[in-house]
Order: sequence, then C-alpha cells, then structure tokens
Amino acid sequence: MKTGPDGVAVPDEEIVRRVQRGETPWFGVLFDRHYARLERFLRQLGLTEHDLEDVLSETFTRALARIGSYDPESGTRYVSYLYAIARNLATDRVRALGRMPPMTLLDEAWQEADVQAEAPEARAVRLEEVAQIREAMQRLSPSDREIITLSYDRELSCREIMAIMGKPSVSAVTTHLYKAMKRLRELVLATEAVPGSR
Repeated sequence: MKTGPDGVAVPDEEIVRRVQRGETPWFGVLFDRHYARLERFLRQLGLTEHDLEDVLSETFTRALARIGSYDPESGTRYVSYLYAIARNLATDRVRALGRMPPMTLLDEAWQEADVQAEAPEARAVRLEEVAQIREAMQRLSPSDREIITLSYDRELSCREIMAIMGKPSVSAVTTHLYKAMKRLRELVLATEAVPGSR
C-alpha cells in the first residue's frame, strides 16, 4: 500500500476522511494510487487519447468536488466509487460521440513484452494468441467487453463490479462474466478453425 504525505501506509477510506476534514493534500495520494489503473480501464472503453485525458481529469475533479458525499463507513471501497465515476463519464462521452467502445482483454494487449527474455518462436506464438483474443474481443458486445475488462482488475470484487455496472446481484455479475468468457472462447476457437485466418 502506498504511503501518505507523512510516509505512513494509509487505506483509501482513511485518506478520504482526512480530505473531508480539510486536509486536501492527501487527495494527491488517491490520485497517484489510482490514476494508472483508471487510465487502463478507460483506454479499454475505446476513448481517444484526447477524450481519455479529459475523462481522467474530470473523474478526479468530480471525486474531489464530491468527496463529502462519499461515506467511508458505507462498506463500499473508494476505488469502486472512482471506477463508477469514470465509467459514467466515459459512457456519456461515448454516447455523445456516437461511437461503439472497442475494448481489448489481456495485459499483453497494452504492455510490451520483454523481448530479450522470450525466444522468437515463443514471442510469435504469444503475439498470435493476443491478436486472436483482441479480434474476438472486438466482436463481443460492449457490456461483455466491459465485464471482462473489469474482472481482470484483480482488486475488484464481484460486488464492486456489480456496483460499477449497475447489476442487480453478485450472481448476475458471475453469470454475465461466465457467458461473456464462453462467447469469447467460442470466437477465439472459431478464428483458429478458419484456414488461413490471421
């Protein structure tokens, strides 16, 4: 866990309490702690670089402006509150622009591999697999892409995904995720089965 301005590891909810008491420099810790993960999430929602910067900026601006409305005792982690703000802003932006949000799946889809640590044949196979998954992800519905992407943030629980996506229950999340992963697998297998594909 990252530390606050005084070097002590502090949970998000305690930082929120401090900001609510007027210790606003603590909000910078929340910004530093969650900026990169929210950026990855929003990038997977298909925002352009310009829109991405705007939505990230607006997410943290709104979070700070509405810090008083978040109840640290509610049992909802602050990170899921941030995800909900970011998702709502991204959805509004995508709707306003009339775009379908493209998303990709794996960390490898947006991170460079260590080329020296990987044999050329293994790298070629891995890149082929990532390309097949990317292509299959693009053919899923936006909600399927979103739930798969959220599930790959290992710190988010099904209950938090339920809140972020507005699902009625945890079982609705697990059912949707199971079906989305099944569809993704079928699309990848169909790609592999087509001679000359890729």
